Amino acid sequence: MPRIPEEAIDRIRDSVDIVDVVSEYVQLTARGRNHVGLCPFHDDHDPSFNVSQEKQIYKCFVCGAGGNVYTFVREIEGISFVESVRKVAEIGGLPVPEPDKRMKAKEEAFDPLYQSMDLARKYFNHLLTVKSEGRDALDYLKGRGVDNATIEAFSLGYAPKAWDHLLRVATSPKRRGGGFSPEILEKAGLILARNSGNGYYDRFRHRVVFPIRAHTGRVVAFSARALDANEQAKYINSPESPIYHKSAILHGLYEGRDALRKEKRALIVEGQMDHLSLFQFGIENVVATSGTALTIQQAKLLRRYAEHAVLIFDGDRAGMSAASRGIAPLIESGIDVRVVSLPDGQDPDTFIREHGKNALLGVVNESVPLIDFLVSWVGTLEDLTTSDGRARATHHIADLIGRVTDQTLRHLLIRDASERIGIEESVVIQSVQDAQKSPRPRRSKQQGETTVSLAEQFDPRPRQERELLIQLMTDNETADIVLEQIRPEDFTNSIYRQIAKIVQNQRNNGWSTSVAHIVDCLTDDGLARIISSLSLETGISNPDQVELPVQDYINAFHQRRIDRQIEELNRQMRNASADDQIKLMQAHKQLTLDRKAIKEGSSFSQPEVKMIGEAAEPILNDE
Repeated sequence: MPRIPEEAIDRIRDSVDIVDVVSEYVQLTARGRNHVGLCPFHDDHDPSFNVSQEKQIYKCFVCGAGGNVYTFVREIEGISFVESVRKVAEIGGLPVPEPDKRMKAKEEAFDPLYQSMDLARKYFNHLLTVKSEGRDALDYLKGRGVDNATIEAFSLGYAPKAWDHLLRVATSPKRRGGGFSPEILEKAGLILARNSGNGYYDRFRHRVVFPIRAHTGRVVAFSARALDANEQAKYINSPESPIYHKSAILHGLYEGRDALRKEKRALIVEGQMDHLSLFQFGIENVVATSGTALTIQQAKLLRRYAEHAVLIFDGDRAGMSAASRGIAPLIESGIDVRVVSLPDGQDPDTFIREHGKNALLGVVNESVPLIDFLVSWVGTLEDLTTSDGRARATHHIADLIGRVTDQTLRHLLIRDASERIGIEESVVIQSVQDAQKSPRPRRSKQQGETTVSLAEQFDPRPRQERELLIQLMTDNETADIVLEQIRPEDFTNSIYRQIAKIVQNQRNNGWSTSVAHIVDCLTDDGLARIISSLSLETGISNPDQVELPVQDYINAFHQRRIDRQIEELNRQMRNASADDQIKLMQAHKQLTLDRKAIKEGSSFSQPEVKMIGEAAEPILNDE
C-alpha cells in the first residue's frame, strides 16, 4: 500500500483537535482540563474515557485503550494506519495527502500479516474448487445449497487434514517473493506452536473455511467449520491479532456495503450460513455477528452505513436471548431497532430455503418495534401476571431503555413499557434512572493500566520512577534535567526503560517529544496505551502525596540505584577472593560516599559500578 509522507502525517495530526475527531463517535463532556465520555471500546456506563485536549491523546482507565488521534480512528474503524490518516484529514476538512513510496514502519509491520492471510485465502479456495482434497468440503457446501457463484464471491475454502500443509506451503522459499517466517504465520493466527516447543502446526485442519474481511475488504481472519462429525469444536475462529480485532469486525459488511447504503437498513443474523443464504437469494443488506454478542464498536461501524436495523434470530428462547444481547449497542449508537422472531426450529438459512426470498422479506417488513419485542422477551423470563414478575420484568427492560440516548424515544419506550407490563409509569421512570446510575460489570484492566497499587503506597520506588517518566514526556525543560542525570537503563522497570529510551532518542534527533508524536512512532499498541496512561496521570498518580521538586525524585532515584549496587557488592564479598575483596571494599566505600553526597545535596561522582563476573574487569569505571 502506498505510504503518506511523514510531513503530511505530522501536519494533519497537528492541525486537527482530537476532541473534535473523537466527538464524531463519542459524546464528550468537559471536565476540568480533560473531556470525558463513555468508552466506545468496552461496555461502559460510567464515563471512564478521557481525552486530553492539551496533550492530544485519549485514555480509558477501565479497559486500557489509549493513544493519539490516529490510534483512535484506526481502532474504532478497524482500518490501517494510512487509512486512519486519510480519515482524520477528511474529518478535519484537510486535503487528503497524496501517497509516496516511502516505507512507514507502522504499516510495514502489518503488511506481512495481510499478505499471509491473503495467501491462506487463495490456498484454501484453490483446494476447495480445484483439488480433489476439497471434495468433502464442496459436497457439504452444495448440500447446504451454496452455489459456485457464492463460493467465489466470498472466496470460501477448504483447510486440509494434514497437520502442516499450510505451514509448508507458506514457508516455502520457492514461493514468489520468498516464504513467510513461522513467527509471522503464528502472529496472524494461521499456525500454532507445538507444546513441546519444537515446531508448529496448522490451526485449521479438515474444515470448511470462511474468510472474514474488514470493511476495507482485506482478509483479517478465518472462521472454520468442522467436517468431521466427531470433532469437539464445530467452529473455530482466528484469534485476535494486530490486524484482527473481533469486536470491530462485522461479517459481510464489506460485501454488503453498497446495499446497506442504498437500503439504509441492515438485516442482522447470527451465523455465516444465514448470511450466505440471504446474500445468495439476493438480499445483500445483511451482516452476521458470527455467533457472538454485538459490540458497541460494531454498532457504531454499522451506523455509518444504515439508520435502521432488523434483528433476525431463531424463534426459540435462545434466539430471543441472542437478539436481546444485540439491542443495547444498537440503540446506544442511535440505530432504530426492530426484531423478527422466526418460527421455532427455523433460522434465516432454513427459512429462506423453504419459503423463499419474498416470504422472508415479508416477515422482515412485519418486524415488531423494540418495545414489543422487549415485553415478549421478558415474558419468557418472568411471570407478568404476578406483581413480583412485573417488577423483575421492569428492571430487565429499564436497563435497556436507560441506554437510549434520544430523550423523546426514551420517554415513548417508558410509556409503552408501562402500558404493556401493567405498571405505573413513574415506577418505570425510577427503574430507568436507577439503571443509569448503578455501576455495571467492567472488564478487567488490560496492559496499559497504571493505577497506583497498594504495594506502591508503601514502596515509593515505582511511584518515583513513574513521576520521573511523566516529567520526561510532559515537560521539556524538566526532561533536560532528568536526562542529564539519569540514563534510561537506570530505570528498574523494563517498560519504563523502553519508554525513556524512546524519549531520549526523540530528543537526540531533534524530533518532537509530544506524547501524540511519540505514539505515532510506535508499532506496539500496548506501549502506546501505557504512554497515554502515564501522560494523563500528571498530578493524579498519587493525590495523597505532596508533589516534590524533580531534583528530589532524581536524588531518591540515585540513592536506590546505589543501594542496589551496595547490596550486590555485599553479596559478592561473601564469596570473593582476598584480592577481589579489596576491590569490592574500595567500590563499597565510593558508593557510600556518593550516597552521603546525594543525601546532603552535594555533587557526586556517579561512577559506573561493574560487578565481578567471569571476566576480569575493573570494579569501578569513572570515565
